[in-house]
Amino acid sequence: MFTLICDHLKRGRAIFAALALVLVGCAEQPAEAPALHAVALFEGDVVVAGPEGYCIDQSSLKQRVQGSFVLLASCESLTGKRGRQVPPAVMTVLVLPQSAGAGLPKPADLAGALTPIEAVARKDLSLVYLPRGGDDYVPGGDPKHWRAGMVVNGHMIGLAVYGLKGSAASKATGKRLIMGLAARIRRKSPVRAVNVAASEAEE
Repeated sequence: MFTLICDHLKRGRAIFAALALVLVGCAEQPAEAPALHAVALFEGDVVVAGPEGYCIDQSSLKQRVQGSFVLLASCESLTGKRGRQVPPAVMTVLVLPQSAGAGLPKPADLAGALTPIEAVARKDLSLVYLPRGGDDYVPGGDPKHWRAGMVVNGHMIGLAVYGLKGSAASKATGKRLIMGLAARIRRKSPVRAVNVAASEAEE
């Protein structure tokens, strides 16, 4: 699953530049910047919204049949307007197509070949804190980063949080952010158990 996230992040230098700028909060945005507070994906099955103070970078939003990608950062850094003060961080969300058999990934699935510094397995969320890889996607980023996986309405969802080297987002604050992001997505998204059951019946 996170191979798909990596592919999205490696697709062009523009996203890399955006990641670096929004992290340091120095992006020069127009008065009406392309920032959203929420976005509905896959006909509303999954609604992505960030924790308070974080917005969606509309210019990086990708909605495709094979998967949707969302990048979030502080609303201040995306719009250039003063607002709620939050730790600089970049959050990514990948939503895969609905699958009746979608199961919650295990922490080991999220970590891949890496040994997590911390791993959490809950009934609705798997979470890992990894020692390497964050700086592969964020210029000037900390190697340490957070990943999480969850399932909403049959859609597998991969989450990640990146911060600058030594920043709060690359440490304990990153855990709070990624758990807050997961909780916000689950709270905003509708409950569509009937749709999943229907998909199961068709297979």
